[in-house]
Amino acid sequence: MTGRQGRTGRGGAQAGAGDLLELVRNGRAVTRGALQQATGLSRATVGQRLDRLFRAGWLREGAGGAVGSPLGGRPSITLEFDDSHAVVLAADLDTRHARTAVLSLTGEILAEHAGTLVVEDGPEEVLGELGHRFAELLAKAGHRASEVCGIGLAVPGPVDRASGRVVQPPIMPGWDGYDIRGRLSRAFAEHGGAPGLPVLVDNDANLMAYGEQRTGHPDCTAFVLVKVSTGIGAGVVVDGSIYRGVDGGAGDLGHIRVGADALCRCGSYGCL
Repeated sequence: MTGRQGRTGRGGAQAGAGDLLELVRNGRAVTRGALQQATGLSRATVGQRLDRLFRAGWLREGAGGAVGSPLGGRPSITLEFDDSHAVVLAADLDTRHARTAVLSLTGEILAEHAGTLVVEDGPEEVLGELGHRFAELLAKAGHRASEVCGIGLAVPGPVDRASGRVVQPPIMPGWDGYDIRGRLSRAFAEHGGAPGLPVLVDNDANLMAYGEQRTGHPDCTAFVLVKVSTGIGAGVVVDGSIYRGVDGGAGDLGHIRVGADALCRCGSYGCL
């Protein structure tokens, strides 16, 4: 017996284990029956997807829910996102300082550090230092390297999403095209961490906008955050996803060229 086509928001593609996890995590479907209804998958297929999530530690069974039938019967077992089985490492890199942290899977900060780190010193030295700081913070938070499921890094420059490399960054000399993912993963492993951890790299304004929209304004379908620091940038979130534009630079407000002929009569750009 084959399952029905999964009803997801991905062009009719069948729902995978990650889609089921997201449904449970955001509370849209927290029982097996609700997952079947939300995705259109068969009972057996939902069970297979859930088995993978249970084995990986992402889900756990909670208390029984309300009995849905007027005839009574056993209450449905609810499913819960398990935020205790892993932690995440994150760093926000600016031109002359960096903030590093260990976080739970729900975003709670377990340990953090802010200090000087000069981006002009180059990726080899800067990423090596981040690996060292991560190892120290992890020990401070009382967690093992084996509990880390991934690393996130925000950088002050345009990032190619597919490769995780910065592309012609105006304030990150020496970083253009550098393998940030590989170096940061190795740097953490060199300081006693787990080898081969996945690393997410993205523009700092993009990540700030995405985090702010998800946590503070989840009902806002079009959200813009402007960051003013050494440079000026913006992150745009549309329908829950980062809007990057054709070349990934949709939010690079600080690098929009304005010709001299655009000056207004008052002699400034302020009214444009």
